Amino acid sequence: MVFLLKLHPTSVIHPAALISGDVEVGPYCLIGPDVTLKDGVRLLGHVSINGNTVLEENVVVHPFAVLGQSPQHWEYKNQPTGLVVGSGTQIREHVTLHIGTPQGGGLTKVGKNCMIMVGSHVGHDCRLGDRVMMANNTVLGGHVVLEDDVFVGGMVAIHQFTWIGRGAMITGCSAVADDVIPYGIAMGNRAVLEGINMYRLKKNNLSREEIKAFYSAYVHLFKNYGKTFSERVLTLPEKLLQYPTVLELKNFILSLRKRPLCMTKSAASDTTTDVSRAV
Repeated sequence: MVFLLKLHPTSVIHPAALISGDVEVGPYCLIGPDVTLKDGVRLLGHVSINGNTVLEENVVVHPFAVLGQSPQHWEYKNQPTGLVVGSGTQIREHVTLHIGTPQGGGLTKVGKNCMIMVGSHVGHDCRLGDRVMMANNTVLGGHVVLEDDVFVGGMVAIHQFTWIGRGAMITGCSAVADDVIPYGIAMGNRAVLEGINMYRLKKNNLSREEIKAFYSAYVHLFKNYGKTFSERVLTLPEKLLQYPTVLELKNFILSLRKRPLCMTKSAASDTTTDVSRAV
């Protein structure tokens, strides 16, 4: 098989950049010395890539995206941190992805087969799982985690250090400052938990029994008033915990992180509810 590089003559590519076969660089792109472009990468024009940035196979970047710029962090002093974008990911127009910071582990990472839509921003040290979708003008503060199969609606702002669980959905125009459970739906400013993402549960080919168990666990945790939230977590029925998604939900809640947990509006206002992550 013969690979042909397609490098437009108007683009400026540093000779130290590592460019694999079958890469397309359209007009007026700027490629820095520490950039790696792997097989099948396509830059459609007017793309700027700097820093220690790696684009894995078949990444497509649309015009006016800026990747690998220094983080918006007061303490960053040009340390050699990085950005990795997983294979098959599409980065649309005017997207910005920043490299990491030494304080945050030094790496911003986007998973495989993601779609980051027009005007979105991924801040330093963020970690996106596989098949994440970020609609137009979504902004992530530093250190945000979006697990696999998360969908974020347009014009959403997510606070730094927030963790969004697998398969969760954030509806458009929400402001999220709390961790969202796996398969949860969060909505509003400030966002509250509105239900579960039944579409994603079904899309992941879970059995009918497991979906019913997950819903029962959600009701037990977020609709069972009269007990503290800690008591609800500790009294999840064993028959529900045999299902991986329910166990994942419990472990997510018990994980100690920097942000509080996103609750339903009624649970947050219930005087018996203790929303502490420490149980």
